[in-house]
Amino acid sequence: MEVQCSRPKVVLVPYPAQGHVSPMVQLASALHSLGFQPIVINAQFMHDRLFNNGVARDDHDSGVIFLSVPDGIHGDRPCDFVSILFAMENVMPPHLEKILESFGHGEEGIVCVITDLLASWAIRVAEQRRVPVAGFWPAMHATFSIVKSIPDLIQQSLISSVD
Repeated sequence: MEVQCSRPKVVLVPYPAQGHVSPMVQLASALHSLGFQPIVINAQFMHDRLFNNGVARDDHDSGVIFLSVPDGIHGDRPCDFVSILFAMENVMPPHLEKILESFGHGEEGIVCVITDLLASWAIRVAEQRRVPVAGFWPAMHATFSIVKSIPDLIQQSLISSVD
């Protein structure tokens, strides 16, 4: 899909689960109201699920553009965590790289990538393309603070790193 607009483009990459995609789409809508052109990039299986269930609409009213990247997950198999992780680490990165390359970066291209921190593979892709990247955590801030403090808690021997 070719996107023609004068708004600065922001690519958003959610972790492919509805509890992660929905907050990212809300962020995309807020960015559009601030003058950006948000482009949400989903794994193909999640993209299909969102459009088939009417959760997402690729129309001019919302201002949000939805693109998908191949994920190698076949529709006849259930999507489990291992399949999704394999797709994100091995199948999806070159496709995201092509999308970023096609838009370029800077004022007329992509000004930044916002990625769900559980989709950290997109951070590496953005950095390789020299596109600024920001992390997004859709859970409560308190949850993020706890997860972020785990290495310090282990170092201080307050919790164990052993099962």
